[in-house]
Amino acid sequence: MRVPLKWKIYKTAGKYLPFLKIRPPEVDRNSAMTLRPARNSLLTWEEKESGKTILTVPVQEKKGRVARSMAKWMQVPAERYVELDEVGGFVWEICDGKHTVEQIVQLTSKEYKMNRREAEVSVTMFLQMLHERKYIGFYKRTANKSRKG
Repeated sequence: MRVPLKWKIYKTAGKYLPFLKIRPPEVDRNSAMTLRPARNSLLTWEEKESGKTILTVPVQEKKGRVARSMAKWMQVPAERYVELDEVGGFVWEICDGKHTVEQIVQLTSKEYKMNRREAEVSVTMFLQMLHERKYIGFYKRTANKSRKG
C-alpha cells in the first residue's frame, strides 16, 4: 500500500506543528464488523485448567547502548506473560483470521449468554486493546482477482 506524499509531509511536519497531525481514519461500524482479527505469530499461549489463558510475549531488544546495558544490569527477562480471563481466552482462540468481528460477537454472546449489545461492546474493546498492544492485527478479505496471461 502506497502512502500519499501529503500524508508523509503531514506526518513529518506534524511533529512540530500539532494542527497538521494526521488522525486515524474514521471507520464506520459496518466496515469495522467485517474485519478479521488474526493473532500475532510471535506470541504463544497455553490454556490452564482454571479457564484462564496465558500469553507469552517476547520482549524486544532495547535500542541504544544505555538501554541495553541497563537491561543487562537489571536482568530484564526475555519474555513476559499476560493472563486472560475465560472470556478473553475464548475470544483469543477465535482470532484466527477466519472469523469476522461480527461472528466473534455472535459466538461470544451465545457462549456466555450475554445480550448482543453487551457482547459487542466488550469484544470490540478487547480487540481494540489487543490491537494497540500489537497482539493481533486486522485485515479485510478482498475478492481474489485472477490475472490472465
